[in-house]
Amino acid sequence: MSASDTFGLQLAKYTNVAASAILIYDYFITSHSEIQWTWGRKWGIIRITFTLSRYVPFAGAFMTSYSAVKTWGTQDCAPFNDAVNGLHFLGVIASEGLLIARVHAFSGNKKANLIVLLSFGLTIMVTCVILSAAPIHFSNPEAGPPCTFEGARSSAFGYGLLMFFEIGEVVINSNILF
Repeated sequence: MSASDTFGLQLAKYTNVAASAILIYDYFITSHSEIQWTWGRKWGIIRITFTLSRYVPFAGAFMTSYSAVKTWGTQDCAPFNDAVNGLHFLGVIASEGLLIARVHAFSGNKKANLIVLLSFGLTIMVTCVILSAAPIHFSNPEAGPPCTFEGARSSAFGYGLLMFFEIGEVVINSNILF
């Protein structure tokens, strides 16, 4: 591994630790609002979505940090990595679901907007899953050896699609389309 690769890997590890610290900080500064507005309320789809988007990232961050420091040796890391990716997908999907619910409410609960948002969101989600699975099925020279804490540069496409989706939600919420 070259010096720049080592630097990049170390930077990724530090960035994950910093993101985990920000997540913990956010939890503590907003926990009073969560207690006031969420606890003791009836369970519904929005509360379940909120709970998933609030607590799944903690598990994902913990498992990502563990993966960054774990030396796998001859062990198979694929099931663990699949679980980490699944948790990250679940957290993102729950967060985007909350955003869809907010945009739908702010747009006056118009059914046409909800149908467009859900269709657009489903399309983006399926595309992200296909893109994230592509390096597994195809030869990818960018990916490192198995069980190292790195991914292909093509992994950024999913985040670009999420950004595109959120911009689309803003456009729909501003009632430009409807």
